[in-house]
Order: sequence, then structure tokens, then C-alpha cells
Amino acid sequence: MKQYVRFFHVEGRLLAIQLLLLSTFVLAAIAKWEPGTIPAGFIEQFGETWLASLPGGLFMPYYTIAVTETLAAILFIGSIIRLEFLHGRDKTWLKSGLVLSLFIFVILAFGLRLTSQFDGTANTFFYFGATLLCLYIVEKEEDRDSIKA
Repeated sequence: MKQYVRFFHVEGRLLAIQLLLLSTFVLAAIAKWEPGTIPAGFIEQFGETWLASLPGGLFMPYYTIAVTETLAAILFIGSIIRLEFLHGRDKTWLKSGLVLSLFIFVILAFGLRLTSQFDGTANTFFYFGATLLCLYIVEKEEDRDSIKA
């Protein structure tokens, strides 16, 4: 019975973190690549900012977000395939995905702030903080695993 409680308490918590972030970034990545071009809403939001005057216009900002969100999704998929939620497993892919997520939220917060979308910026701070907490939990579990090994 104690093993099952530990599984749901520790491994279940890590698996929930993986699944939440996986769903977040898989859906975001699909939404970015699905149109096949930079969506009109993105152009409307950033067309009057200095980002539009970059070489290539909004190509680099948009596809930087698309590529990083896709990479985060791949890292979380890899983390689940590698069973990193299990006790004693190396959590490199999960931690890498979490750190990349922090940078993605910085990029998104910058864009929202740049276009004066203050409510969205505040929400992104929440995502950043929650992701930082998840990273702390994962690193704490990894430390416990290394002490017991």
C-alpha cells in the first residue's frame, strides 16, 4: 500500500507536470504551424511595433516562438517516453523542457508588454512562476533520488 501512495504522491506529481506542459506546448505548436504562414492576428498585433522593421519583418519573431514551442513539446514527449517521472530516473529532458518554457514565457511576456496587453502580461508572469515552481519540485525530487542512491 505504501508503494502505491508513494507512486501517486511522487511519480504521479511529476507525470502531471509533464502532461500539463506537454498539452500546453503541443497544442501551441500545432496552432503555430497549422496556418502555414504568419497569421493575420499576429501581423495585426505586432505590425506597428519595431519588430515589424526587423529584416524579414515578423518572420523571425513568429517562427522563434513556433520553433521554441515545438522544441518544448518534443522535450516533454521525450521526457515521458524516457519515463522520467519514475523514481531514480534522470530528468534531463524534463528539466530542459522546463527551463526552455521559462524562456518561452519571457518571450511571450515581452510581446504582450510591447503591445500594451497588460492583462496577458500578468498571466504570463503566473505561467512563469508556476513553471519555476515545477522546476523546483523536479530538482528537489532528483536530489532526493540521488541521496537515496
